[in-house]
Amino acid sequence: MRPLDIIAFDADDTLWHNLIHFDAAQKRFGELLSSYMPAQQATATLVAAEGRNIKTYGFGVKSFTLSMIETAIAISEGAVEAATITQLIAMGRDMLDHEIELLPHVENTLKALHGDYKLLLITKGDLHHQERKVLASGLAPYFEGVDIVSDKTSHTYSQIVARHASAPARALMVGNSLKSDVLPMIRAGGYGVYVPFAIAWDFEHEEVPEGTERFYEVADLSGLLSVVESI
Repeated sequence: MRPLDIIAFDADDTLWHNLIHFDAAQKRFGELLSSYMPAQQATATLVAAEGRNIKTYGFGVKSFTLSMIETAIAISEGAVEAATITQLIAMGRDMLDHEIELLPHVENTLKALHGDYKLLLITKGDLHHQERKVLASGLAPYFEGVDIVSDKTSHTYSQIVARHASAPARALMVGNSLKSDVLPMIRAGGYGVYVPFAIAWDFEHEEVPEGTERFYEVADLSGLLSVVESI
């Protein structure tokens, strides 16, 4: 019997580009509010608001858009013009409608694993937006299950794996976030594969404890196949 039967993937910045759109919007926000506060400081204030609001609004573009509006009102002391608020809303809408750009080696890797393993997609964020991205990516046929969750914890992974008649010890999670994708699955008893992305989200930083077992790191998804074969 193979040691693995489930291979699960994160979506944003593991399978397709995502943070580049948030990064661009943050910079544009700083420019729009630069008459009230230096652009860099305005961007930093927005990032702080995002962190505070995650527990209330959750993850995703809608949460980000609300944080932009809230921050614009705060740093302008209520003087921000309606036209600027309209621009911020339009920025959020554009982020919801952007084209899906797959990262290198994604589809070839999924093709190689499909059929031999049960492939799952586990992502967090706004339900409707994530569903649209999965469909627009063209990757949906490769996955036997798609879970859009409010957060990723060891308990989350254990529940999902159990629902697919398996156990964490026979599951591997692949993603660009150590905090959300990799370490929680390892703590649940499974395997984690870290695929670094060029842009790191401030709220997803975590260090890998020294001596962590069942942890792997690859430069991109082309390295996943050799990891799977080695387990």
